[in-house]
Amino acid sequence: MTPRFVLHIGANKTGTSSIQRMLADNAQALARAGWVYPDFHLLHCGHHPLAYALAGHPKRGLARGWRAAFATATADPSYRYVISSELFFRNVPPPAAATLFPPGQTRIVLYLREHLGYLASWYAQAVQERNLTACFDDYIRLFPQPFTGFLKRWEAVYGAAAITLRPFRRDAFSGGDICTDFLAQMGGVDGIAMPRSHSNLTISGNLLAFKRMLNHVMSYDEAHAHPIPDEFGAYAELRESFRGRFETGPDTAALVARIFDADRTALGDRGLDLGPIPERVAGHRCPDIETLQDDVSLIARVAQETGKSFLPYARRLPVWPGASG
Repeated sequence: MTPRFVLHIGANKTGTSSIQRMLADNAQALARAGWVYPDFHLLHCGHHPLAYALAGHPKRGLARGWRAAFATATADPSYRYVISSELFFRNVPPPAAATLFPPGQTRIVLYLREHLGYLASWYAQAVQERNLTACFDDYIRLFPQPFTGFLKRWEAVYGAAAITLRPFRRDAFSGGDICTDFLAQMGGVDGIAMPRSHSNLTISGNLLAFKRMLNHVMSYDEAHAHPIPDEFGAYAELRESFRGRFETGPDTAALVARIFDADRTALGDRGLDLGPIPERVAGHRCPDIETLQDDVSLIARVAQETGKSFLPYARRLPVWPGASG
């Protein structure tokens, strides 16, 4: 039976924002192919509020009556519906998802990424968006969270046959990119205008090192409050060394290989090849001591010229230019 729903559950750090922008921007082309990407409380082009509501989030859910409104938004039997949020994979209990997306009527699409690259990208975002102060190796030990633990929960409700597992690897993508690959999982859709290249830059180098230092003098709520995470995302545009990958050596790669060996084996048994864990990752040093003082001076100058919200906290740091110590 052709599924009524395609539920794209992530995972995060696998091009989800690009997929969501593509789906949100191509309603007419999707409709010609018999698909709808419902404009149902979209946030940054994804169905994140819907995921929060199903997860029972106390602050980020939806107003009373949302279930009836969602049923109306997906009521036309002549269309199939695609839903996307990376929050589903780890945050939404699959039995709660099944109340909207019934087993037997739903196909789930899940992309997974090689563990070291996944953890490095997730670590940089956690430092940027919260008050995390741990170094990367400690973060790996603190938050291992193997993929298969979450995957088994979805398989228990929907069955393995209803879940399409895809590796987040360019050499494995249909057409060589994530958006084309996702359209292939939908059976192919003609006339799609592809989004511009991904704009959510990963912070790196001394910008990442400085934010980790700043987190020592901020509470969780202070670090997470708008617009502070976005302020640091904007800094990534200033210098090439403020964005992209950060350097990881062979000891870190060996740590990841050891912790996730069983997870990689279990995924391989399911037919998913994530590719090898690299022996090391070339990138920006974090911190780069040789340029740290100059980089912090740049961060300080821009913060004072533009009145950044993190300024009151930064002035608590002895390394901040003009700080009282």
